[in-house]
Amino acid sequence: MVAEDNGFTRPWLDLDPDIVRQYADGKLKNPPKPLDQMFPVSILTNVEGKDILCLASGGGQQSAVFGLLGANVTVVDIAEGQLEGDKRAAEHYGYRIKTIQSDMGDLSMLKSDSFDLVFQAPSMAYVPDVRKVYSEVARVLKSKGLYRIDAENPLSQFIEHDTAWDGKGYRITVPYSVKEKKREGKEVTEFRHYMEEIFNGLIENRFTIEHVEESPSYNELYGDGQQPEPGSWLHLELYIHGAFFILARKK
Repeated sequence: MVAEDNGFTRPWLDLDPDIVRQYADGKLKNPPKPLDQMFPVSILTNVEGKDILCLASGGGQQSAVFGLLGANVTVVDIAEGQLEGDKRAAEHYGYRIKTIQSDMGDLSMLKSDSFDLVFQAPSMAYVPDVRKVYSEVARVLKSKGLYRIDAENPLSQFIEHDTAWDGKGYRITVPYSVKEKKREGKEVTEFRHYMEEIFNGLIENRFTIEHVEESPSYNELYGDGQQPEPGSWLHLELYIHGAFFILARKK
């Protein structure tokens, strides 16, 4: 995906530090793209000097926002190409960063009780067991630390925008009982996690769920008033929303 220049792999090198600060301070209600992807804004408040782990969130995107706000940022990602993006962003803006290549379910190289916040971008679909990740996050988080997770809607997860569109709507062709699916034409396997896994797994690992919210993208995709091309990813998001985030606190 890095070689293909996928949008999730491009570093955010055009951020305005003043705009980032205004947004973090609650003075900017409608931030410009791509800053609008950093929600809820509460996770950016008072992060200067805090220890932040961007988990499976490489690419020089979220780490750039935290770095500009003065946080001590560590990025763990399985893809070296993604970590190169984090290094590029850090060099571009002039802050320090620590990058580690590892699976998100193995944080054994990190000390226990060492992070104030763990931010996880949409990446949990690439591991078969969310509880294993939750357990590792619970270990490295400080007491009362925050964990921000992007999760997939299990109902709509395996609906592909380019193959499910039949000219009138999007067809569900994969039974809900199917737990894993290989992306067509890609060496990528995605795993479906049911709601009981997503939420009960957090509770079992000593987390208190503080907030749940769907990604606001389905309200913002019309932009200039034009509907996206049917069968495109943006069009699919208007009808079958796939992502939500959870904010949980370690007991």
